Amino acid sequence: MARSPYDDHHSPDRHLSFSERRPDPETRHAQILNAAAEVFAKRGYQRATVKEIARQAGIAAGTIYLYFENKRDLLLAIADRLIGQAWEQTQAEMAQLGAEEYIAAVLRNTFDFVRQNQPFVQALVTEIWTDAELQDRFFNQVLIPIFETGASYLEAQIAAGRARLCRVGVVIPTIAGSLVMLSLFHALAPDQFLAGLSEGDLVSDLTELYLHGLGPGSGEGVP
Repeated sequence: MARSPYDDHHSPDRHLSFSERRPDPETRHAQILNAAAEVFAKRGYQRATVKEIARQAGIAAGTIYLYFENKRDLLLAIADRLIGQAWEQTQAEMAQLGAEEYIAAVLRNTFDFVRQNQPFVQALVTEIWTDAELQDRFFNQVLIPIFETGASYLEAQIAAGRARLCRVGVVIPTIAGSLVMLSLFHALAPDQFLAGLSEGDLVSDLTELYLHGLGPGSGEGVP
């Protein structure tokens, strides 16, 4: 008996093929974040719209709201993925390094990260300064876990006698904050900010500074 178009349209095989083409939630989540990161980088956070992000992702705008409440959620999720997950990977790779190698690696990775993600980092920093809720969530969800990991490393170094006793809760945020701002300024204005130094020089000098401070006998290799 001849098959009708109705039979083809409603066949189990056709339905299975359609289902297989639909991305799973994790893939869709990543697809939306990738699109949002591109739109934020090009348009800035304030000018970007959910409709533009959906167009970039090739999906309906309503689909985004199945995964994220609003643009703020998107920005925070991107920050968590780019910064938090990158830091976790870095920590796994550097867990067995000594203090000098550890600090140098953190410096190099931070410079690389800011340079590679400069447009998004600019958008993120701007919004953190002006959006109190985003600032609170960014610090609690992204930065504090990073601080805690760094604090654990420093405490282990102190316990092993490889670092002096200090206020870990002050030292880690201070180093992290200065490092992020320095790398951001260097990426934004390389011809004006520390223009005479290569990244290798900066890593070497800052490692010396963070590790040994400004006391007598420190920084012997620095003119």
